[in-house]
Amino acid sequence: MRNYTLKTGTRQKLFFDKIPSGSGLAFHNGAYYLMGDDAPFLYQLNSSFELVQRHALFDTTDFASGRIPKHLKPDLECMGQFTYGRDTYLLLMGSGASAARNKGFLVNLSEGMQVKEVDLSRFYFFLRSILGLQQEGLLNLEALAIDQTYAYLLQRSLGAHGNVLFRFDTKAMVDFLLQDGPLPVAAVYYFALPQLEGVHAGFSGADVVAGKLFFTASLEATTDAIADGQVLGSYIGMIDLAALPYATDPVRPAQVPLVPLLDPDGSHYLGKAESLVVQPVAEEGKYHVVVIADDDQGHSELLELLLQVEEK
Repeated sequence: MRNYTLKTGTRQKLFFDKIPSGSGLAFHNGAYYLMGDDAPFLYQLNSSFELVQRHALFDTTDFASGRIPKHLKPDLECMGQFTYGRDTYLLLMGSGASAARNKGFLVNLSEGMQVKEVDLSRFYFFLRSILGLQQEGLLNLEALAIDQTYAYLLQRSLGAHGNVLFRFDTKAMVDFLLQDGPLPVAAVYYFALPQLEGVHAGFSGADVVAGKLFFTASLEATTDAIADGQVLGSYIGMIDLAALPYATDPVRPAQVPLVPLLDPDGSHYLGKAESLVVQPVAEEGKYHVVVIADDDQGHSELLELLLQVEEK
């Protein structure tokens, strides 16, 4: 198994006071698409990170105060991109932590941003069964990444419950979503992330690039999938997908390389990173990364950084 080290430096940090609770980020045809976990819109940014448009995903009535109330929101935390035929879709998924959070939305980027709501209750019951979660509130899905072969869905740790990666065949996942096909078969992998002051880091975002799954993880002092807690910082990490066979034992979860996210001045970033977009640059082993973060106060932050991956 190969060993890697990560190095990073943040170029800039931007604050969005009119985009609440950033939770998912995707990039397509020169545009960034950003969702918030208590907003009914999909926000479209240009390549300079300027807000150019917002697209309604569902009824906006409950957004009158600028944030959907916690008990009503679908808690959209997972966003991935895939192609079906000639069309490109975004798949947005709720966290599954309550009945209101068992929804998903398919956005067709190729056909005028058409939106289709999907009920994920049966799928989420399947995932809870795999993990042996007997009660509602323990499923806490936070990240989704999709390539041509597989879809990767990440469960965030809740205290003693660890960070889990579900892997599905992409075709089977798409057939389930678009053609009412059978539940896709899940492979399950387990990972150990750092602790700080007794707080376990948990998966929060993901992107897949050429055999590597890049992820964000945050340190939030809560053992509840719904309640917020104090944030002690965030990481960016990487899973070598060729090494997944070493991550099948829940008793011995796999270790993976991480590096703390930094502010532009080099100090530790204390925000809650929620998602990322990763793009290779010309120099081998280096990546341009855009991270979206949620301040739990109804705003969002964006960090642009350079990540270097070195094999030991």
